[in-house]
Amino acid sequence: MLKEIESTNCLSDRDNKHLGHLYKPVQKEINDVEDILERVCRLPELKHLLKGGKKMRPALVLLSSLYGRGPCPDITRLAVAVEILHLASLVHDDIIDFSLNRRGKPTVNQLFGDKSAVLAGDYLYFLFLEQAAELGEYVLKSLSGTLKDMIRAEFDQQRGLFKYEVYEKIYLKRSAQKAGTFLSCCCKLGAMLAGAPPKAICSLDKFGLFLGISFQIKDDLLDFQGNPAATGKPVSNDINRGIFTLPLIHALKNSPNKNILRNLISRGELPLSALEYIINDMRETGSLDYAAAMAKRYALLADRALSLLPANPARDSLYSLTEFVTKRNF
Repeated sequence: MLKEIESTNCLSDRDNKHLGHLYKPVQKEINDVEDILERVCRLPELKHLLKGGKKMRPALVLLSSLYGRGPCPDITRLAVAVEILHLASLVHDDIIDFSLNRRGKPTVNQLFGDKSAVLAGDYLYFLFLEQAAELGEYVLKSLSGTLKDMIRAEFDQQRGLFKYEVYEKIYLKRSAQKAGTFLSCCCKLGAMLAGAPPKAICSLDKFGLFLGISFQIKDDLLDFQGNPAATGKPVSNDINRGIFTLPLIHALKNSPNKNILRNLISRGELPLSALEYIINDMRETGSLDYAAAMAKRYALLADRALSLLPANPARDSLYSLTEFVTKRNF
């Protein structure tokens, strides 16, 4: 077990270096965000969460600010706030999902129990409010609206567990609420606080939305194709929890064995042989390829939004980020 965790951490270090290259125009500010997180978050139960991770949300804030005056204390505070909000949502998600691992390490609920994890998540929401409140009413309202969308999507997902009437349109709307609106808000607010022109703010807003949807589709695809040593999560976790994501939605509609799939899934916790059958059927039906193509489609829409922006180092990084999102293995 220890060897598995060590190899996971080594892989994470390598991938984080790759992300560091993508974030090069704002790497100093990303480092500042990490330092501030450690300073303001003094809860021992959360220390292991603060280091590592993709830091995509603060990076989007900081990169978007380069279309205005660039990073400044308020931009850095916003970057800290969105990362704290993200961490809070992860802690509570892990409780809801009974997750034991996150980023290749034990979750807060696994280490300290559900009660402590709920309080740790609440503590992070308090820290988020403390940071965001300093940035004005509009920023706080925008981020609160994003949080409302994320919670609404989780409610809808919980209500729809093991229900087969989940259509692609519903899934894409939920993906926009779960991931798209948050990344969109990071881009928009980072640009606005930096005084970027309205056209740039609009393009970055659209870019973040499409990037987030692409990210979510890829995340759901990794649930079937990912290496647990890289993702830090068990394979096919969503099926066992009754969550129907795009690859499975496509298979349940198009597979000649759709009735067999429904029969298997309705049993709940599936043995390895059943999971292998479902994944193989999705592969033969073309469902995995279909989901990968959809992730690339939304990444292309994100790139088109970027194409309306003036060329600069930030745009180069954002283009590279869309490519990373569709090719990542974690």
